[in-house]
Amino acid sequence: MGKLVVMLLFSGLFAHPALAAPDAVTVKLEAQNNSGQTGTATLTPEGDKTRVAIELSNAPKGVAQPAHIHLGTCDNLDKAPKWKLGAVKDGKSVTVVPASLDAIVKDKTAINIHKSAAEAQVYVSCGNITGAM
Repeated sequence: MGKLVVMLLFSGLFAHPALAAPDAVTVKLEAQNNSGQTGTATLTPEGDKTRVAIELSNAPKGVAQPAHIHLGTCDNLDKAPKWKLGAVKDGKSVTVVPASLDAIVKDKTAINIHKSAAEAQVYVSCGNITGAM
């Protein structure tokens, strides 16, 4: 009887998707304010940290575009960034965030990219982060 209980416990534990750590999550970045800038952000777990790699098409050459993870959704972002990401330069950025992917996915969060440091109020691209992608 003891072996049966242990087998059922382990099979239930490993089969339940909500208990498993998420693999990499891909976020679709949608253009905002007629920017034409679309792309993806790939969030990859690295222990208690997360690697965020952004690839954005139609980004201006030589312009550093600030990027952040915010609480909320693209339709309703918290104005204060939760985590700062490296600026997108020539359409690319890679940052290691000091938070686990589980922590990022469990809250409603979104990646937001700004036109430039001087025009930070203009959003050019945004994508909602979910664990089901």
